[in-house]
Amino acid sequence: MKKYFLIAMLAAAIVPAMAQNQGGHNCNGCPHHQQHSACSGQQGCGQKQNCNADGIALEVAAMFPTAKSVKKESKWAVVMDAKKNVLGYAVYSYPKSKGIKGYGGETPLMVALSPRERVVGVVLLDNNETPAYMKKVAQSGLLKSWDGMRLRRARRNQPDAVSGATLSSNSIIRSFQAAIKGL
Repeated sequence: MKKYFLIAMLAAAIVPAMAQNQGGHNCNGCPHHQQHSACSGQQGCGQKQNCNADGIALEVAAMFPTAKSVKKESKWAVVMDAKKNVLGYAVYSYPKSKGIKGYGGETPLMVALSPRERVVGVVLLDNNETPAYMKKVAQSGLLKSWDGMRLRRARRNQPDAVSGATLSSNSIIRSFQAAIKGL
């Protein structure tokens, strides 16, 4: 019995650490992680729970409901509808934000941009932050701090950290800045 308990404890420690190296989950080439170096050049998603029926990442589909395809480019992923009209762009903070940590680890983000390069929304991806802290962050509106801003203004915008979730919120702010740096 002790042996099984020890194996379970080891697995509980190792599996999340392995997942964290892939931006929160093992993407196996998810379209939404096309910018992630571990996924470059691969297509298809091995994690159906992270993509819709069209193979579009759930976070991209949430920001762009009519999305039918995603095409990787050097600085972002172009999100298109069925007629190949550009709906906007998805920018992932990882790997630019690698090493930026909150209370529980890295806080990878997806930043959705309009075709005119305004922030449509920011989505916090899989992470190991404490749920109670993330609830405070969500309730504070931190992830909406950049909505509607052009990239130039968003780069200068430094929202305040969330009281009671300072490490987590500072990590999110820094991850956002890393994601849009150089765009």
